[in-house]
Amino acid sequence: MTIRLNSIIKMCNQISDNIGHHLTPIQAADKVVNHLTLFWAKSMKAQLIQYYQNDGAELNDISKLAVEKLSQ
Repeated sequence: MTIRLNSIIKMCNQISDNIGHHLTPIQAADKVVNHLTLFWAKSMKAQLIQYYQNDGAELNDISKLAVEKLSQ
C-alpha cells in the first residue's frame, strides 16, 4: 500500500469519526459521501473506491458504508 493511499484511508476514517457523532450510521455515511463529493479530488475518490472493492480492511464501518454509497 502506498503512502498516499494510507493517507486517504486515514483521512476518510477521521472524517467518519468526526461526522458520525449523534447520527445513525446511514446518516453519518451520507454526510461523509457529501464531504468526499464536495472536497476530494476525483483521483482520491477513485483510489478509495478501488481499495474498498479490493480489501477495505482498514476502513472503519462508517467509511465502508460511505465508500459503498460513493461507488454507486
